[in-house]
Amino acid sequence: MWRALLLALLAASSATATFAQPSRDAELHAFLQERFAEERSNYPDTRYIAAWADLDGNRRPEALVYLVSRGRCGTGGCTLFIYTPEQGSWYQHGALTVTNPPVMVLNSRTNGWRDLAVRVQGGGARPHMARVRHGPHTYESNPSLAAAAPRTPAGRVVIAGNDRGRPLF
Repeated sequence: MWRALLLALLAASSATATFAQPSRDAELHAFLQERFAEERSNYPDTRYIAAWADLDGNRRPEALVYLVSRGRCGTGGCTLFIYTPEQGSWYQHGALTVTNPPVMVLNSRTNGWRDLAVRVQGGGARPHMARVRHGPHTYESNPSLAAAAPRTPAGRVVIAGNDRGRPLF
């Protein structure tokens, strides 16, 4: 009986602690607002799409952030940032320029990290899905230079082409 009561109390206290903490989405949003604060006045209509995936196999998901603004997009697409949680904040692990959705996390790995697939188009490129591999330290930064992904890559879509995102500011 005491054991059941103790377990119930522990469950209630951990539920309260979890409820009192901001969600990872809210934490990421606040971080992005601070990180890109200088863009607020020039690009107040900036949007972003965030997805979560454990890319390095440590059971802590990384944040994939597709930032949409006139300052971060060009004829070839927009920038996809990869952030890893680190000491209560976020470390930018990579930035892929000229990307377009869909963004996929593939089943394959390079240097211990999951490969990504992004759509490459515009800027003179023939539209295709590119496989972005992890180099010795980070992901390849320009998907238009990466090899084409298989016609039907094995993995899952984390950012869809029809997702409009949410306002950053």
